[in-house]
Amino acid sequence: MSHYFQTVRPRFWVFLFAGLLCALIALYVVQQNYISRQEETIAGLSEEYAALQEASSELEEKINYTYTDEYIEREARGKLGLIYEDETLYQSSGAGADGP
Repeated sequence: MSHYFQTVRPRFWVFLFAGLLCALIALYVVQQNYISRQEETIAGLSEEYAALQEASSELEEKINYTYTDEYIEREARGKLGLIYEDETLYQSSGAGADGP
């Protein structure tokens, strides 16, 4: 019984190396595409976050303004008809300035 050993030829190693190199290049390209999409998503979310932070600060300023005496007085005068004791209230009769 003879043992037959097949020798590995250099051509096999070249194909194996070329195949691995192609697989690595394909993996690199896929990962770069993924990274670029993630960077675009991060940029978009950062812009949205900045806009929301600005809106939040504006709302906080409005809320703080509603606790001021100036706001309370303005609302009482506008909605409830508040006048001080030394003031005189003038009301229009509903007719325009041009005539009866």
